[in-house]
Amino acid sequence: MNTVNEIRLARLAGCLYLLLIPMGVFGIMYIPEFITVAGDNSATLANLTDHATTIRLSILCAFAIQLTQLFLVIALYYLLRPYGVIAARFMVLFTLVTIPIALLNELSHITALLLPESDLLRGVFNPQQLNALTLFLLELHRQGIMIAHIFWGLWLIPMGYLVYRCGFLPKIIGVLLIIAGIGYCLDTVTFFAFATDRYLIAQYTFPGEVLLPLTLLWRAYKAKQTV
Repeated sequence: MNTVNEIRLARLAGCLYLLLIPMGVFGIMYIPEFITVAGDNSATLANLTDHATTIRLSILCAFAIQLTQLFLVIALYYLLRPYGVIAARFMVLFTLVTIPIALLNELSHITALLLPESDLLRGVFNPQQLNALTLFLLELHRQGIMIAHIFWGLWLIPMGYLVYRCGFLPKIIGVLLIIAGIGYCLDTVTFFAFATDRYLIAQYTFPGEVLLPLTLLWRAYKAKQTV
């Protein structure tokens, strides 16, 4: 990382990656778990009604995540491309596949919010049927996240390879990113193979995703002092 352009790209990528972390925790992890009460459909439906504004914020957060990730992968592509063009292209490809999946998945939450307010549907379906459909949409959203999950893992594998090769970042971060990517992929496989989320491991394999942006910002800062 010797040029002003590389320093700027590293700083941008670090900031965008750090921004993804709180948005991901809020929009993808906290809100769905907060709304859904295991084994209590009535409480889940009550949460959906009582916290509709919060859910709408989580939808906006999901949109912001995809936009941020798009700019992030562009910055990483130009920063890491010299160390492996093919790997860099796969990193972008997996991200571009993920974005429409994640965006379309939010239609489940949007529809779940619209159902109780729809005069047209209330004239066709009784309340019990509408409630069942709403619960189905919430579960569909959860399943959709797990489809996107595998691509969140796949983009990390070529990124980890590039980080390992680049020379201006610790190789261990590249290894940790590959491990994180494998963790995401295994989560999707076990989730759909066994119809349970008991075996999810990505929550334990993520350290590389935190270390990368912090290290990028630190290296950009140090490099700036010498330019």
